[in-house]
Amino acid sequence: MTMDALSIYLLTWNVVTVEPPPSEQLQSLLDLNADFIAIGLQEVKSQPQNLIADNLYEDSWTNSFRDVLAKNDYVKIHTVRLVGILLSLFSKKTHLISIRNVETSYTRTGFNGLWGNKGAVSIRFNFKGSSICLVNCHLSPHDKKLASRIADFHSIIQSQTFHKEKISSVIDHDLVFWFGDLNFRLDVDSFTTSEIVNLVSQNDLKPLLEKDELNQTISSNKAFGGFSECKINFKPTYKFLLDSNEYDKKRRPAWTDRIIYKTFENSSEQQTQNNDSSADQVQCKEYKSHSNFTVSDHKPVSAQFDMQVKGGLLDVVTFDPIKSWIAGTVGKIVITLPSSIEFSSWHWIAIYREEFSSLGEYVSYVWVTEPSLPGRSRSYEINVPENSVRIPGKYICTYMSDTHPYHIMGISSVFEVDESHLENREL
Repeated sequence: MTMDALSIYLLTWNVVTVEPPPSEQLQSLLDLNADFIAIGLQEVKSQPQNLIADNLYEDSWTNSFRDVLAKNDYVKIHTVRLVGILLSLFSKKTHLISIRNVETSYTRTGFNGLWGNKGAVSIRFNFKGSSICLVNCHLSPHDKKLASRIADFHSIIQSQTFHKEKISSVIDHDLVFWFGDLNFRLDVDSFTTSEIVNLVSQNDLKPLLEKDELNQTISSNKAFGGFSECKINFKPTYKFLLDSNEYDKKRRPAWTDRIIYKTFENSSEQQTQNNDSSADQVQCKEYKSHSNFTVSDHKPVSAQFDMQVKGGLLDVVTFDPIKSWIAGTVGKIVITLPSSIEFSSWHWIAIYREEFSSLGEYVSYVWVTEPSLPGRSRSYEINVPENSVRIPGKYICTYMSDTHPYHIMGISSVFEVDESHLENREL
């Protein structure tokens, strides 16, 4: 089995309803060399008028990150939102053809599952031969709510299911990255606020981490069994006075904002069923907080991972070179399906500007139609209706699945849509 080396960069931040800072500050939060970037936010402004506007135009945070990343050759694969919990996945454009079976899910845990102010959102996908699941959560708060946080975890695991037969659960995936405002505190009977602040001021974190609830919970296997975390070398990320690096003494400081991960090989079931030494691996390269950001009472936390994923070549739909056509007129596209991909009249072709920044911003689409071309049994000619593309410029086409809206099975080369030279044309 061949293995491919990839990197993923994860960012979590509880933004306490503030608007995003300027783009140059956002860029400093990101590693622009990673193959994938996943951004998990909590407490994004979610008043009714915000939710309505965001459904129509996309929220300001996603827009701001997308603007930064688009300039660095990233495309947004998908965004999923539950009230103030937001998760966005971005990929380098070169990897789009290897991403399949994108699905999302969410779980409400607030007010006994009736409200989404707490809970989790997830995005799962396949990259070549490996399955990856990302979970962004906001669990129950407060010092004495450890049992609620543990219950939240089990509720999320039990409620989130996907359509892949052998990968129906979050923890069935080859790689799971779970991050967000997990809200785990220090043992309630351990240190006072002043004792914590004093130890942090001396950079003596070891005794505090020994009383960290998440570490204890993983060790006891009460929740997050089999998950790992990079070594913490940064100060507790909560709670700060706004516009300050001073702790708010009304709360005991804690590492509420975390990024943990799990490989399927860690489970006892996998160990008994699969002894393949080439099973997926993940290595933490960096884990840090960004203390210079003071607009929230939480600090952003990021982690960079190198991953070994199952490689190989995927079967793809190929496009004949697309001849340029005149804006506003009928265009012609010829595709060829490999034997492994069954024809479906529900498959479709999305047309994008060359510099697109999100899989959701195609300018037009057309359904794949029969019959096949004479003499080319698995090739099809598709007519793009008149006025589907009205603005001259450079474009690409993608062949999309019917079952997963962001499942790309083929990408064309860049082609031109030329400006009409017809005079006195009626608009």
